[in-house]
Amino acid sequence: MTTTITNILVESGISLGIFTCLYLLFLRKETYFLLNRIYLMVSVIFSMLLPFINFPVTGKVSSFMLGEVTVTANYQNLLQTVTVYGTRISGVLEETVSTFGFIKYTYLAGVLLFSLLLIFRLVQIGMMFLKNERIRKEKIVIVKTDLDITPFSFFNLLFISKHDENRAGMKEMLAHEMEHVTQGHSIDVIVMELVTILQWYNPFVWLLKRSLRENHEFLADHGALKPGTSPAAYRLLLLNATIGQQPVLANNFNYSLIKNRIQMITRIKSSKAASLKLTVGFFATMAMLIFFSQNSMSSDLPLALATDAPNQSSQQKEKVYDKVEVMPQFPGGEQALREFIGKSVTYPEDAKKTGKQGKVYVTFVVNKEGKVVDAKIVKGAFPSLDQEALRVIGTLPSWIPGKEKGENVSVQYTLPIGFALK
Repeated sequence: MTTTITNILVESGISLGIFTCLYLLFLRKETYFLLNRIYLMVSVIFSMLLPFINFPVTGKVSSFMLGEVTVTANYQNLLQTVTVYGTRISGVLEETVSTFGFIKYTYLAGVLLFSLLLIFRLVQIGMMFLKNERIRKEKIVIVKTDLDITPFSFFNLLFISKHDENRAGMKEMLAHEMEHVTQGHSIDVIVMELVTILQWYNPFVWLLKRSLRENHEFLADHGALKPGTSPAAYRLLLLNATIGQQPVLANNFNYSLIKNRIQMITRIKSSKAASLKLTVGFFATMAMLIFFSQNSMSSDLPLALATDAPNQSSQQKEKVYDKVEVMPQFPGGEQALREFIGKSVTYPEDAKKTGKQGKVYVTFVVNKEGKVVDAKIVKGAFPSLDQEALRVIGTLPSWIPGKEKGENVSVQYTLPIGFALK
């Protein structure tokens, strides 16, 4: 089934929100900084991939999957209320976005704005790199600038001010920035910037972004406090650090709230039991995977409920394909098929009265003559909804048959029909 832009934004946004709340509630104050970083980055990557994860219906369905058709009750114009969407929870939102164009254009304007900001910041760092003295030290490039800045890093670039080379505490500052470089924090930053471009309207993305940058500072502080470095002197350095100018994309010594960093330096290491909190994130991941990726409601019906529609006959004696060189064609195309079903389906009264809705998955065969035969329910929602879906499939007109090696052949299809009460 097709995954739409609206669906991607909605599902990934909800997932990001849940993971962010779990982090702020259970993990933020723990000293397992590396595990926290892994949790945050996995949360981001998983959330962005979530809309594309899809469980099969039940077992293996060897047939060509058609686009989903949603049939709504209480409608005035069937063609307006038949919507085609390829995923689970965003149908209503998708229809709203389509109806109110300004939502789409506002979103695209935000994407454009934050894309330009990212480009500007990259250019800003690039210009600083090109216009100033550069010294290569192993895999690190030190850039010395005349600007009044505190040290900051971006990938393997380390920017320092010429005026502060002999400044007290510079050794510790550079050790801090070297931790950013060696731990590859800039990769996380770029990933979050790209996610922010797509999810700029989502407040949880901004919280997650801040949490990740804060975590980077905790990791760098922890790495810089090596044997021989006085924690007390390091805390004093944090308090006395002069805030200079740095590009927003950069990892810099003064990014996070000083109070939080000092608290983490002095905090007693979390117990091993505290790491069990990560299991909460794991179970949240599994719950969302199941919730978003389930294709339909559970069914109490057998998985091979057939219909006695008048134009159906057994095809057991001839080979049925799931993909051929020339696929069968409904008269007028797939959109015409959706419109036909939308006009033909009547939402069952008992389902409306009891509030029943869901998706019904029907398989059928388009035989050599183009007739629709052997319709069966492979995943049901509610008895009357299932029967109505079968009834409508039984009324489909003849198709243009599929062809394999120039000969007409039988091809099996699966059609999801979503029944939704508005």
